[in-house]
Amino acid sequence: MTTATPVQALLAEAAAGYGVALTPAQLAQLERYIEMVMRWGQVANLTGAGTALAFAREQVIDSLAVVPYAGAGRLLDVGSGNGLPGVVLAIARPDLAVTLLEPRAKRARFLTQVRIELGLANVEVVCARVEHHRPRADYDTLIARAFAALPDFVAASRALRGPGTRLLAMKGQLLAAELQACALPAAVLKTVSLTVPGYAERHLVVIEADGAASEADAFVP
Repeated sequence: MTTATPVQALLAEAAAGYGVALTPAQLAQLERYIEMVMRWGQVANLTGAGTALAFAREQVIDSLAVVPYAGAGRLLDVGSGNGLPGVVLAIARPDLAVTLLEPRAKRARFLTQVRIELGLANVEVVCARVEHHRPRADYDTLIARAFAALPDFVAASRALRGPGTRLLAMKGQLLAAELQACALPAAVLKTVSLTVPGYAERHLVVIEADGAASEADAFVP
């Protein structure tokens, strides 16, 4: 039996804490992705973490926390950057069709290489700004991990939202004024408190069409 590496052991423990079961093959893919981030780090300014284990602890387990809330169908990672959370979601949920949207060419090239080297057939990489992206079909979910303020995310993604599209925003501290400013007509806004090691506060903001079939009610502890 192959012994898990320290990185894989950390990821497996964190995922289990979120109720996410990862196979040895998925853990190996995640570790390969992390190694690629560290290898490409200086070229594309991907992370300030000094080691693969530090990057896994500081950033990847944060993305694992949202795996249970990803829904189904087509998902767009807005401003994917170094691939979080989109690459993690694509590995943990191979049933999802994940588009990584990244406007910076160097980072888009990195994400394309990740897709190729990891054999992620469920991933598409698009190098474009969110306001210029015109997909061939509506997305079921739009997610952003580091997309400025909530109202900006809502406004920038307007052309990408269909009648049943959900918005998921990963945030630290939540401000009431920010939540109020991003409210949409005929939409339900909910917040989920996430417990992520190393983070004092972590939340997932969920915005979805009122009355649409969803799992949002199950998000509330």
